[in-house]
Amino acid sequence: MQDILEGFFKGFAQIGGKVVETAFDIGKVTGSAAQTVIGTGIETTQKAGEILLGTGQATFEVIQKVTETIVDGTKDYIFEEVTHHEPHLIRIESSLRWDEALVFINGFLSEGETQPSEKRLLWETLRRAGWQGSLYYLWWDASNAASLTLSPLKLGVGLLAHWEAHKAKAKEVGLKYAYPLLSALPERQITLMGFSLGARVAYYIMRGWPQSADRRLKDVILLGGAVRRQADKNWSLHVENITGKLVNIYNEDDWVLAYVFKVPSLNRSPCGIKPIREFHPRIENLNATHLIGSGEHSYEAYLPHLEFLLDQKLDWKSRRNRLF
Repeated sequence: MQDILEGFFKGFAQIGGKVVETAFDIGKVTGSAAQTVIGTGIETTQKAGEILLGTGQATFEVIQKVTETIVDGTKDYIFEEVTHHEPHLIRIESSLRWDEALVFINGFLSEGETQPSEKRLLWETLRRAGWQGSLYYLWWDASNAASLTLSPLKLGVGLLAHWEAHKAKAKEVGLKYAYPLLSALPERQITLMGFSLGARVAYYIMRGWPQSADRRLKDVILLGGAVRRQADKNWSLHVENITGKLVNIYNEDDWVLAYVFKVPSLNRSPCGIKPIREFHPRIENLNATHLIGSGEHSYEAYLPHLEFLLDQKLDWKSRRNRLF
């Protein structure tokens, strides 16, 4: 995903006969165009806007003007790209000792991962961190690399539209489809771990989880979460639906979240690059920036440090050791 997105942000987006130039600089996105060329190029209009990241100021004019250049067929194609396929759970490993399940939810462009059991580094890291319950993977239609690389419509601003469409899809999965799947698990307690848009799915699962449910939602772990960190997300209210902790692990240098999330979100920061802006005894923020040491946007970037980070806030190892 990293290589694909880097390529998109450094190029031109050509949609039919309309060309949109997107210029990205560190800490700043400058809208230098939205040039509409009509006919032979005799009549050209330029619309410019500036989005300043990290200063608290943003205008959405660039995105609005560029969006106006997208033809109706492009919009239809984007809708077609997110045609719904129902999510499903894939069992990775049975429980070692606990009557609990951990469900991992991956993010944007992970739809093609149909054999998640092969992600051995992820599952082995969770075991080293002390997890003794069952392991599951929640598959959802999060798009895939092929759908982006094969479509010129997804370049530049089209990529932002594709991302926004799957942000909405993540909400739908979390609120509508996940609970029936999770409530059917044999384990009595469930922990969620989500990365990027998968963290968004986890947030909405937590938000919609019935407090009267037979299955208890225990801990929710967010890695590089694509969810607004502001109080209007009612974090303190929704964390009451879990019995354990909400652990938000973030990387301030994550460039994908800094641009792809913040630009269409009117410069509002996600919890994946800054702490959640609400105090609650069950909400824990962990800054992994100095550990990761780069702007890489992948759950693999967190894995070398995950055991250390989780050991600070969760009791997995102490519970495991008590059983021996």
